[in-house]
Amino acid sequence: MTIDRHLKHLAQKDPENRQKALLDVLIQEGLEFSLQEQEPSIQNPRGIRNYLLTPWSPEPSLLFCAHYDAVPGTFGANDNAAAVCILIQLAQTLKKEHIPARFAFFDGEEAGNMGSKFYVSSLDRTSLTGVINLDVCGYGDTIAICGKGHEKKPVMRPFCQKKLLESYRGQLLKYLPKSDDSSFRGLHLPVLSLAAVPLWDIQYLKALASYGEGLLGRPPEFEMILGQMEVISTMHGGYRDTPEWISSDTMNQIYHYLLDGMHSPPVSSKRFIFF
Repeated sequence: MTIDRHLKHLAQKDPENRQKALLDVLIQEGLEFSLQEQEPSIQNPRGIRNYLLTPWSPEPSLLFCAHYDAVPGTFGANDNAAAVCILIQLAQTLKKEHIPARFAFFDGEEAGNMGSKFYVSSLDRTSLTGVINLDVCGYGDTIAICGKGHEKKPVMRPFCQKKLLESYRGQLLKYLPKSDDSSFRGLHLPVLSLAAVPLWDIQYLKALASYGEGLLGRPPEFEMILGQMEVISTMHGGYRDTPEWISSDTMNQIYHYLLDGMHSPPVSSKRFIFF
C-alpha cells in the first residue's frame, strides 16, 4: 500500500467533506477511534471534532498528532493532509507490532489550535510520555525538528540522535512556526514538532530563530523572511497547495524516521547534532 493512498480523498476544500473523508479513511483502515466533540459557540461557530484512535495498550506512551482541518476553500494537501496520511500508516504499523502509542487528529488548528486546546482541557497527562506533532510534511527533502530544549528528554532522545538524523536528512532547529504543539507546552510534557522543507528553507528557519519567541512582537523583517520560504507555496492556497505537488518520497522519509525512532533503544544525552 502506498503512503499517499488517501491523500486526494482527504484534501477536500469543504470542511464538512474533509471531516467525512477522515471518518471514511479511519473506518476503511480498520482503526478504532472515538470522537471528541465541542458544541458550536460564538467563538467557534463550527464546533470541534477531534478524532482519537483507541489505544491498543493501556500503558503511558507517546502521542503522535496532526491537525486535519485546512483553511476553508483550500485543498490543504500539505497543510495538513500529508501528515494525517503519515500518521495513519504509522498507527497501522505500531499497532501490528504491539508498540504502545497514541494518535490524535485535531480539528481547528487553523482557527487558533482550538481542537488541541479542547483535547488538552480534559487530558489525563499521566497517559502520555510526550507529544510529537506533525504539520506540513509532504514537500521538501529535509526534516525540520524543533523541541525547544525537549530534545534531551529521555523519551525524545531516540528521535534526536545523530545517526538517525543523518540517515533521514533531519536537522534540529530552534524555531518552527507554532502549531498544535503549543497547546501542550504548559503541561510539562516533552514536545517535538516536525515539518518537511526544502534544504534551503532551513537557512530561513535559522534566521527566524534569532527573533526569539516574539513575546514583545516581531519586526516586519520576520514576515518578509517567512514569506521567502519555498514551502510557503504549499500552504493556505499557495499554487502548490494541491495533491499533485505532494511527494510520497517525503512522506515515506518522515514515516520511516518516526518508525526507526520508535524502534531505537535508549541513547545517551551526548549523541545530538544541533544546527
